[in-house]
Amino acid sequence: MKTIEELTAGSRAWYSSNDEEVWSGGPYATREEAEAEAEANEHRMICEAEKKPIQVSLQFDRDTFFEAAEESLWDQCNEDGDPLLDFTLEVQNDLQKRVREAIDAWQVAHQLSPMPWRFEYTSDPEIAAWAKAELAALVDAKAEEEVARNKLNACHSSEGF
Repeated sequence: MKTIEELTAGSRAWYSSNDEEVWSGGPYATREEAEAEAEANEHRMICEAEKKPIQVSLQFDRDTFFEAAEESLWDQCNEDGDPLLDFTLEVQNDLQKRVREAIDAWQVAHQLSPMPWRFEYTSDPEIAAWAKAELAALVDAKAEEEVARNKLNACHSSEGF
């Protein structure tokens, strides 16, 4: 059975896309696999990124809890509205620690690794090799076209056109 650290450990992989905001191709284990899949899917960009599963217990916050609890108990307060759950910071921290430990135990018991949509880390996007080659071919074709146009213009000017 995996520990909470293992369940929430990040992992790096490669992704491909035509949009820097939405990486629709991947995850791929290697750059080579990302390059091959990028070409197969006509994705012009690749990047290496890390996703990290959510540790559910970190969503529990003592301040938010006590605020919500006091709000739900408002009709049980005295006429001055004095708080009912006015505990020391030490006691509040102890509750947060114990609740987070219980949530971690629950996450481990059920082997949960909820994966967020966004990346924790991403490298700078790169142009995929096939797209670089295609771009280079276009640049070469444009350069050849320009050379031919210049030759044609030179030929026309020497003939008096």
